[in-house]
Amino acid sequence: MFYAPAQDTQRPTHHRLHVRDARDAHTVFEGVRQGVLKPVVRRLNEHERAKYIQSGSIFVWEESDDEMGLKRWTDNRAWSQSRMREPYLFYDEKISSDEPQAPTDQSVKYRFVDGPSRTWTSSAQSHYDRSDRHPLGLVKQAYSAWVIDSVNANPRKWHLTAYFTYSDLPSIPTVDQDPVLRAITVPAGIYRSGKARSRNSDATSSSSGSPPRPMTPTAGASTRTRTDNIVLPSLHSAIAPGQMSPHGQHRQHSARLAEDQRMIQMLNSRPIL
Repeated sequence: MFYAPAQDTQRPTHHRLHVRDARDAHTVFEGVRQGVLKPVVRRLNEHERAKYIQSGSIFVWEESDDEMGLKRWTDNRAWSQSRMREPYLFYDEKISSDEPQAPTDQSVKYRFVDGPSRTWTSSAQSHYDRSDRHPLGLVKQAYSAWVIDSVNANPRKWHLTAYFTYSDLPSIPTVDQDPVLRAITVPAGIYRSGKARSRNSDATSSSSGSPPRPMTPTAGASTRTRTDNIVLPSLHSAIAPGQMSPHGQHRQHSARLAEDQRMIQMLNSRPIL
């Protein structure tokens, strides 16, 4: 769990960044794990929300049942139901009718779709293309992952919450444009997505799944050949010591013994259908 002095001002983990896929999110997580970026350790107060929840801001936080930690993310804004655009969940801000509306000019409305951002794939682009009503206000983007950074460590659940507007998105830098993050290499096996895709990609919620088991050495495979519930004996266990003929009876039983060995080898080598 992340800890920090209670009087510290909570600021975004990154002030201006657009995350496009799971790899981008894991790069941000790795920046936090290495101490390059700072996570959020408590709920934002009213002043911090008003100042820092804006287009481009990204917050990383660890889920915790501890009273000093964060159980869920709150920002005191009204949002639509969630929409899954793998690997992220998206929420569109609900804009009241008395608030000024964004311009409806086509060049502004479709700036993100027809602009330079078309040169790369982004979950945000998928959300825009698949939305019946294109978001005009702030959009919230959420991702979570289980983190296991050592063999016997218990899994920890980290979350990434990002904000952006589609009018601003083409000008928000990506991970490969950030001088610090583009130099970070994410180790394999540390981050595992905490959300599973539902049958309906537009489902309003997504299962967080069970935490993965800590990394433990894999037990050695059995020396016996198994096919479903059928276990074929090995050659040595199939021939009991009593069946091995004494020297005086070797000639009498040698032909039968050789045939038995061939049959057992054949059974051990053939798959059971």
